[in-house]
Amino acid sequence: MTPQQRNGRVSGPRQARRRPRLGCARLHFGVGLRCLVGLAQGLISCAAWASNSVVVSYRFLDLDDPGAVRDVNGVAVLTFGGFDANDVLVDAWGFESIDAWRAYAASDPCLADSKTEQVGWRLAGGDEDIFWQLRAIVYLCSEYENILTAIESRPLVYDGNTRTWVAPGIERTGGGNYLDQYRAIVHWNPFTSSVYGAGVQWDRFPPLVALAHELVHAYQRIAEDRRTYSSPLQVAAMQGENLIRSAFYRKVPAYADIKPRPGNLGFYLNGTVQFLFDTFEWLDWSPAYAPLLDVFEQE
Repeated sequence: MTPQQRNGRVSGPRQARRRPRLGCARLHFGVGLRCLVGLAQGLISCAAWASNSVVVSYRFLDLDDPGAVRDVNGVAVLTFGGFDANDVLVDAWGFESIDAWRAYAASDPCLADSKTEQVGWRLAGGDEDIFWQLRAIVYLCSEYENILTAIESRPLVYDGNTRTWVAPGIERTGGGNYLDQYRAIVHWNPFTSSVYGAGVQWDRFPPLVALAHELVHAYQRIAEDRRTYSSPLQVAAMQGENLIRSAFYRKVPAYADIKPRPGNLGFYLNGTVQFLFDTFEWLDWSPAYAPLLDVFEQE
C-alpha cells in the first residue's frame, strides 16, 4: 500500500518513552499507520512507517521524497521526518507551514523535553520562539547544525568597544538585519522578506533566510574571531543563505518561486539601486557557487 493510499486512516494515541537528548522511542502497534490529527494547529497528517522503532534524528523531507506526506489531492506538503539509527524513515508528519510545525514541535515531548540540551538553545537565550526558528533552520538545512554548534562553543566573546565579555545572542528588530560586530548579537527582523525593495525576483525570501545569513556572520565573528567587518565576509554568508534558500525551494511548497542569490547588490545611480546581478535558476546553481560582491558607486 502506498503512502497516498494510506492517507486518511486514523490511529489511536501513541506511546512514547523519553530518551536523553534529541530522540524518542515511538512504539507503533502495526506498520503503516496514518492519522489525521491537530488540524487546527496546521498538522495535516502523520504516518508511522515501522513498529517498535526509536527515532534518533529528524529533518524536513524534499517534496519529491517517496515518504513525503500528501494532502487529499495528492499534493506533497511540508513533511517532517523522524529517522532511526540506520537513517530509515520511521515517522512522517505533514504541516501547512513552518509556523504550524513550530507550534507542533513546542508541544511534542519527543522534541521539546530536551530543548535545553539541543543546539540553538544557548544562542536563543532561552527564548522559545527564536529557539524553534533556529531548529527549523537546522531541520531544513543540516549544515547549520555545525554552524550553531561552533557558535555555541564559545559562550562569551570580548567586546573591545566596552572592554567586557558578553554572551552572543539573537535580538528581534523592527529594522534591518545585521550582526553587531562588537557584541556578536544578531539583529533579526522576523517580518522582513526583502532587503532592497524586491526589485528583482531573488530579493524575495522568507524571513528565516535573513536569519540564516546573519548566523554565518555570527559564526565568522565567534568561531573565526573576525572582529572587523569587511565586504569579502559576505561571500560565505551568501553561500549559507543560498543553502537555506535551496532548502525552502525543495521542501516548502509555498516557496517554489524562490531563487538563488547571485550577489550582494549592485550600485547606486543617482540614489537609485541598480541591480547588477540577474536572477538565475536552481539548475545553474550549486553549493560551490560563490556569489558576487557588491560594487557601491555614486554617480
